[in-house]
Amino acid sequence: MVGHDGHRGWPYYVASTPDQQKNGTGQVMVEAGERWLRDRKVPKVQLMIRDTNATVVPFYERLGYEDPPRVIMSKWLHQTG
Repeated sequence: MVGHDGHRGWPYYVASTPDQQKNGTGQVMVEAGERWLRDRKVPKVQLMIRDTNATVVPFYERLGYEDPPRVIMSKWLHQTG
């Protein structure tokens, strides 16, 4: 799933089953999302990786992604729990 705000594109929950990892499936999915964004003239793609999923960082680095310095803030709009 990929979305955008007109300036930044965001891939959400890119995943493949363990038996499909390390065979190019993830790269195909990411490139398809990037193509979709390019077709819509979105100039930048960003993604967030949970700290509990740090093992995926090298995958994205191989695809040309980098970790720029940023502060990310959030606020829950509904109480959880």
